Amino acid sequence: MEKNILTLEVNKDGVGTIIIDLPGEKLNVLKRQALEELEQIITKFETDDNIRALVLISGKEDNFLAGADITMFADLKTAEDGYQGSRTAHKLFSRLYDNRKPVVAAINGACLGGGLEIALNCHYRIATDHPKTTFALPEVKLGLLPGATGTNRLIRLIPLEMALECMLVGKNVYPPRAKLVGLIDEVTPPSYLRKAAEDRALKLANKTLKVNRPTWPIPQGGALTAILKGAKDMVDKQTKGIYPAPYKILHTVEESLTKGLEAGFEAEARGFGELVVNPVAHSLIHLFFTSNECKKNTSVPAGVKPIKVEKIGILGAGLMGAGVAGVSLDAGYAVRMKDRDTASVGKGIAYASEIINEKYGKRKGGHIDVFKRLDKLSGTTDYSGFKNVDIVIEAVFEDVALKHKVIKEVEAEMSEHAIFASNTSAIPITLLSQASKRPEKFIGMHFFSPVHKMPLVEIIVTEKTSPETIATAVEITKRYGKTPIVVNDGFGFYTSRVIGRYIMEAYCGLAEGYKIEELDLAATKVGFPVGPVVLTDEVGIDVAEKAGKVVEQVFGSRMKGPDLVSKVVADGRFGRKNGKGFYIYNDGKKGGVDHTVYSFIPHAYDRKPADLAEIADRYLYAFVNESALCLQENILRNPNDGDIGGVMGIGFPPNLGGPFYFADKTGLDKVVKNLRKLEEKFGERFKPAQILVDMAESGKTFFPNK
Repeated sequence: MEKNILTLEVNKDGVGTIIIDLPGEKLNVLKRQALEELEQIITKFETDDNIRALVLISGKEDNFLAGADITMFADLKTAEDGYQGSRTAHKLFSRLYDNRKPVVAAINGACLGGGLEIALNCHYRIATDHPKTTFALPEVKLGLLPGATGTNRLIRLIPLEMALECMLVGKNVYPPRAKLVGLIDEVTPPSYLRKAAEDRALKLANKTLKVNRPTWPIPQGGALTAILKGAKDMVDKQTKGIYPAPYKILHTVEESLTKGLEAGFEAEARGFGELVVNPVAHSLIHLFFTSNECKKNTSVPAGVKPIKVEKIGILGAGLMGAGVAGVSLDAGYAVRMKDRDTASVGKGIAYASEIINEKYGKRKGGHIDVFKRLDKLSGTTDYSGFKNVDIVIEAVFEDVALKHKVIKEVEAEMSEHAIFASNTSAIPITLLSQASKRPEKFIGMHFFSPVHKMPLVEIIVTEKTSPETIATAVEITKRYGKTPIVVNDGFGFYTSRVIGRYIMEAYCGLAEGYKIEELDLAATKVGFPVGPVVLTDEVGIDVAEKAGKVVEQVFGSRMKGPDLVSKVVADGRFGRKNGKGFYIYNDGKKGGVDHTVYSFIPHAYDRKPADLAEIADRYLYAFVNESALCLQENILRNPNDGDIGGVMGIGFPPNLGGPFYFADKTGLDKVVKNLRKLEEKFGERFKPAQILVDMAESGKTFFPNK
């Protein structure tokens, strides 16, 4: 027999408390069983006069309700299915909202999506000051909208601009601000939550407690039009019209505030139904599940445990090293950071401090969190203090000789149990480990810039890296709050190799006479966050030049790009970092194309208009083919890692779900056919990977169950 998810306990005062506790799971999610149990309890509450009030509380330590069980959405095959599902949720949750007896939500930990929608239908909300207590409607990140009354309830409770921000970007709201705007009515310590909630429920039933929350005017007429237009302009700029969910949210809000609540509910349900069967939502939901799978499936044998890590040593206090220091401090580690001189160390400490202050400085009581973390940061110009570190993360300049030098130096100071991790972006870890006396404790941890914002860490293992070392790198990555992918060693690993191929295709377009801005536009129109030419400026044109030369040596003519970058670099154009690249930079801000750069590129100023669709196809199929080659060559362990690494690390369009998911949905036979057409037109670099050819011929797919 299934264990109950919801348990109702009624005290002597007639206050019923629903305890939400999904058996065997760390987080509560709304499964179909939970909704059925909630309906039964609501019916009992409505008909049993002995239950005078109701409290909803979690049985988990630090989680209220993390939203709906997304696997249920697979049962919604049509837009009408989604519409009916949303309407059913409206009826159920509104039975709480419309009840003559009071309902109190007692919230400790994450209150997200459907969890917040339930809370919004309660008459009183009391939350704890626990660090994990947060409120959000993140459905937009899955290509959906809040479909269980949330779109309509939130805009009538808090300021409209704030409600739109919550729904359009899924922004978190923490208890102090939630209390200020009336999203919650009270904040209490976790240990007092249930007692306080039951007390408030009884007082509401006895009519001895008056709810005192701010009321906000609901904009109408021209004011509403202006707010919605501003929100749409923001959505246009951020999504470029690719993602339909934000527009459905805006339509629902407009319907609700101009035609009334019932019209809003109808628009919400219709919007949810249309979105849940949209390919964009399918892609984003695929990435959600795949990300979770990457965190679980890390290729570490059962029973292997990571070493205990308390202190991290960092070599190099530049933006990358200091960024790693910042996320390490945020995760609770002590950090010892080394660089060649005190000025460099000072800059690194300042940057790491900025990361911590940015996250905690503006929160109520945040200065305590800042102090606790920065108190664990120290710097040095020698190796003093490195005997006590558990792992060293190296982030020095991308030069093999220099890295070999620091590896030998620091290993002479490290304890026997400590691990060495290199943050190189392309140099093979096997090559770097040749300088190590302990190759089994040597690993790659490829971070992405800016470290504190990018969600991925690519962990690179050699044939000699021990399972314990892998487990430790994975554990650290998770503690950073990032997603790990574990790949096997090879030049460029997965991410740098594939992004290099993407950028190379743009260089080919430049050499063919296409305009810089159109080469970038072709990419962003299909969902790449930035175009490849802009990306080169960001990475550094000089860095791209060096990488390109090595790539050609390793992979031969297939990866030989046009000889134009060396001329651009010779003119002193390194990109954003020195304010001179393919684009113009003024005080660090990017302007338009620097047309003088064309003098160093074939066809000079005689540029021709591009077929944006064909250029986009070249980018996508170059990305897919190189990813498939990485899987074929056992750099990638599985397609999951390829999709997550492609999207989170190097910007493959999330709306397309990752290179392998995109290939499946396109059809592998069509992928091979299109690659062969591109090969015929542009040459060897588009020759289909054998794995694609074989799978297409056999009818196999990368994700058979999707």
